[in-house]
Amino acid sequence: MNKFIIAAAAVALATPAAAQISPNQDLTINVNASVAGQCGVFNQSNVAGGNPVTTINFGDLAATPAANTVTAPAFSALYICNSANGFSRAISSANGGSLWRAGTSGGANNAIPYTLQHGGGSGLGFAAQQLTATRTDTFGGSAAYLAGQAGSITLRVNGVQVPSAANAAFNTTSVFAGNYADVVTVDITAN
Repeated sequence: MNKFIIAAAAVALATPAAAQISPNQDLTINVNASVAGQCGVFNQSNVAGGNPVTTINFGDLAATPAANTVTAPAFSALYICNSANGFSRAISSANGGSLWRAGTSGGANNAIPYTLQHGGGSGLGFAAQQLTATRTDTFGGSAAYLAGQAGSITLRVNGVQVPSAANAAFNTTSVFAGNYADVVTVDITAN
């Protein structure tokens, strides 16, 4: 009996339960990664510099008749978004689509209205309009926005030169002299 106990102990030590191997054992490897969301709009000619500010200067409008339109050189806005659900775009004007004379809140003889037109494929484009309210558009996720979709932005303003009410032989302006400005913001939010 003594020999049996010793032999049984030796067999138990040689084959622990954890070391038993099944003839058809599989191995599962979980592989993971993540991709951060990236949505933005850029001045396409300024992508390398990363400057998010573009300045448009219509110049001096005093010598341009009110019936004439001044068109600023167009630039291309590049939309890039990797959200599978797309993005929302809001285009707004701080002054309701008007250039305001510095130091004023716009109003009579202190505001010059202008329009913004957006071109481009994948639904980016819209006809010229004054941004009296925020324009909001929603775009679905697509390979076009993943790769980058461009659209031109064109701004237009009419001159301010008008005939004098006292004597049409002389010209004046419909607004007071000064520097006029507005800020347009194009905001992109991933859906």
